[in-house]
Amino acid sequence: MDKVISSPIRWTGSKKKLLNEMLYTFDKEKDIYIEPFLGSGTVLINVLNKKIYKKHYVNDINSSLIDFYKALKEDCEGLAEYIIEICLEYNTLDTTEEKSDFYYLMRERYNEELLDMYQKSSVFWFLMKAGYNGVYRINLNGKFNVPFGKKNTIFFDLDKAKNISILIQPVEFYCMSYHDFFNTVSNKADLNNSFIYCDPPYIPETKSMQHQVLYTKNRFDHSEFILQVLVMLESYCGFSFMISMSDSPRTDELYNVWGLNKISICDIIRNVNPKKKLISKEIAFLNYVISAEQIKMDALEKLNSYN
Repeated sequence: MDKVISSPIRWTGSKKKLLNEMLYTFDKEKDIYIEPFLGSGTVLINVLNKKIYKKHYVNDINSSLIDFYKALKEDCEGLAEYIIEICLEYNTLDTTEEKSDFYYLMRERYNEELLDMYQKSSVFWFLMKAGYNGVYRINLNGKFNVPFGKKNTIFFDLDKAKNISILIQPVEFYCMSYHDFFNTVSNKADLNNSFIYCDPPYIPETKSMQHQVLYTKNRFDHSEFILQVLVMLESYCGFSFMISMSDSPRTDELYNVWGLNKISICDIIRNVNPKKKLISKEIAFLNYVISAEQIKMDALEKLNSYN
């Protein structure tokens, strides 16, 4: 299988372990790729690397995430200069206590919002790298509050960043709600010739998760989201979409009632790559038909082309 290019940002919930085989399920008959929930950017980066689509429109409501990718696109070396300086300062600190103090100082600077885009993007990269488990979380006041992750050293891969900067040059980045993004992109792109990949926030399965504040203070409304997608489908019957999600009774309750095609990404991955070990069960809902057997044949054909 092809090697997956990981995101330059440490990010919990990344699709890296699923992605190589998961891309076989994407609708490649379309010319336009649209992604309303960018997250780590791993899916986008690998879609770009495989040259599947001709145009790309992506969005995320997290302004720090979008600003990071904009900075990486516009001036990779300028952004890297700030990041490498932070890495050098952090790595020269001797004790965990000193590194912890440095982390919380940088977190305070980030929350003050007095930095320019490149400075804030570099601090954002550092906080995600040195913070706990690649989590992005804010408190009720909108301040980033993830604790120190106790990493001894951190490293920025400049060569990989340069490669990703080249890949994302043709991408149009947006930072808005998915409602506004859909409205905006519908005026710019031919949705009838588009594939929309959606990776919305997972449905919280425990009471503690239900009370967590991640991107915004408002809890993501999955019922409203799927209705928005279906309304779009009525207006633009030609576009195809995939919504990836963790499997749970609540997921079925919200999504499986709409008569969409439900597939198990894990089953497809094991079909294509039976040695791969997966823990969580990932599923997807889509409005087009794919065959697990055809995906396996495509993968074997590609593998044979390498031999």
